[in-house]
Amino acid sequence: MIGDCNISWVEEFYANALGHAEDDYTSTVRRVMISYAPDVIDALFGFR
Repeated sequence: MIGDCNISWVEEFYANALGHAEDDYTSTVRRVMISYAPDVIDALFGFR
């Protein structure tokens, strides 16, 4: 499911995830807020 990616976007995701509150599962990439909360990931992959 994971193909080619832009490594600079991955680096930006991780760099911007730092500094948020411990229970705030968000990061910003190119001015777009991205949630990586467990319920969002579960819904994305269809987990129950």
